[in-house]
Amino acid sequence: MKQRINYLFVILCLTHCVLLFPVCCFAQTDTTIQLQQSSIFEKITSEVKEYKIDTSDAPNDKTTKKIIELRQLKGGFNINEAIDYKIQEDKNKNETPVADLNKLEDYFKAGLGKKNLDNAVIWIYRNNFSYKELKDNVKFYKSSAGQKMADRFPIIMLESLTAAQILQENFMKQHKSQ
Repeated sequence: MKQRINYLFVILCLTHCVLLFPVCCFAQTDTTIQLQQSSIFEKITSEVKEYKIDTSDAPNDKTTKKIIELRQLKGGFNINEAIDYKIQEDKNKNETPVADLNKLEDYFKAGLGKKNLDNAVIWIYRNNFSYKELKDNVKFYKSSAGQKMADRFPIIMLESLTAAQILQENFMKQHKSQ
């Protein structure tokens, strides 16, 4: 279970980085951009490696309420939906017994997993954003630009992942024949 959560966490972190893939591909001669990319990936790797999950109950205060509001406004493909998507994908692959995946799905949808994940995500936000920054984000996501971002970002991410996958497949085909 812990390995699956870590796997999903890494996938989500890398998913956010996919938008940087085209910059990396087209900026091979620009060492400044290469160094920036390298330091971004080093930072992500370091932070993920050092991350310690906190599933303790989050305080019922204005900061937690603002985090919940922000997560609702952002909508789109949140962590809970990402886990559900991954479980459905695993079911389609038929590599893991469906009964095990159903238990995992129940755990994250209604069981202790949902509560623990919700608490963990709240603590992640609390550790990364001040109350003022949370308010600013809520203000943005209430704007028309923020609503469009919330609506389109999951599609942009999936299209970016698809583009990267197609480019990778084309690259592999070209270099396999040589």
